[in-house]
Amino acid sequence: MPVRRARSHIDSHTYKGRIQRDMRLDNVRGILIMIVVIGHFLLPLTRTRFVTGLIYAIYIFHMPCFIMVSGYFAKSVYRNGHFRWGKIVQLLWLYFVYKSVVNITEGLIAGHIPLLPDYFHESGAPWYLMSLATYYMTIPVFDRFKRDPLHGFLTVAVMMLAVSFGKYVIHVGDLFSFDRTFTLLPFFYIGYYGSQGLLDRFLLSPLRRPTDILALFFWVAAFFGTYDFFMKYHLVVYGADYTRYLPEMHGYLWALNLLWYFIASIVSMGLIGMTLNRRMAVFTDLGRHTLQIYFLHRPIRDLMQYFGFYEMVDANHKTHVIFVVALSALLAILLGNDLIAPGFAKLRSVFDPLLEKYNAL
Repeated sequence: MPVRRARSHIDSHTYKGRIQRDMRLDNVRGILIMIVVIGHFLLPLTRTRFVTGLIYAIYIFHMPCFIMVSGYFAKSVYRNGHFRWGKIVQLLWLYFVYKSVVNITEGLIAGHIPLLPDYFHESGAPWYLMSLATYYMTIPVFDRFKRDPLHGFLTVAVMMLAVSFGKYVIHVGDLFSFDRTFTLLPFFYIGYYGSQGLLDRFLLSPLRRPTDILALFFWVAAFFGTYDFFMKYHLVVYGADYTRYLPEMHGYLWALNLLWYFIASIVSMGLIGMTLNRRMAVFTDLGRHTLQIYFLHRPIRDLMQYFGFYEMVDANHKTHVIFVVALSALLAILLGNDLIAPGFAKLRSVFDPLLEKYNAL
């Protein structure tokens, strides 16, 4: 009797005959964008043991996982030899707008708003858009390995080794956000080489439960251990340039980077495995509206910091920290409102009439 493949409660669908979307991953994206908001709202707090544990339990995996999911959804960028370069135009336009807005709110905090933002260097929230645009540009080079899962796996493994050793000789810092772009490249292709079939097989695989347990172990270790034991290695979760590490650490930074790749991959797959087939209406809705949450939460946090919100928060009191976590989670839900979505759809599609004329979308 044939075995039927497990099916999620949320089916994928085809949009305009071009994009096949696995809507199950909107659960994951919804959780991730909430975690992103929480992490950014925690950053201005004094680094107590509790705050530090929360921050690095988030940062050890949240952007690798987000980049992984972004790679999964990027398959429509290059199809049958046709490269939809309009997608890059959209991302760079959004980067320009976001960078311009953050330049004002960050300037308020610093006491001086630069007349012209430095669009060529970015290490704050807008970096993700610049990095994603760069990843899209690489797709025609690496797309050929998508057809065979083994070739895809080997390609990602080679990428991880190349990046871990390449960072000894490539030092560009935050120029075009390249330090993070370069570091997180393998995660983009883990997602890009993935498929619905591989996800379903993972859900049914005997490896799923051990992955969940190992993911929880790493997450707990990051929460309880960073402040006392792992702080000197903390830059690894930011994809930092090796020049930012102490010279005595340089001999083993390649191994540290590879270890983080492994840990971030396991924690990410643990999160994906634990959320794919569960009904999580709130997170599914957030996952469909990540752009507006991503855009709005950072300026709001900056304005709250400027007007003295963080002066009222005592990071030494866990209840205050938990309040910040709850407030930022609530803000993520509010910013994911359907009423805001049309405005951001218009913002993203400013150049669409011109791009569609040249078949770039």
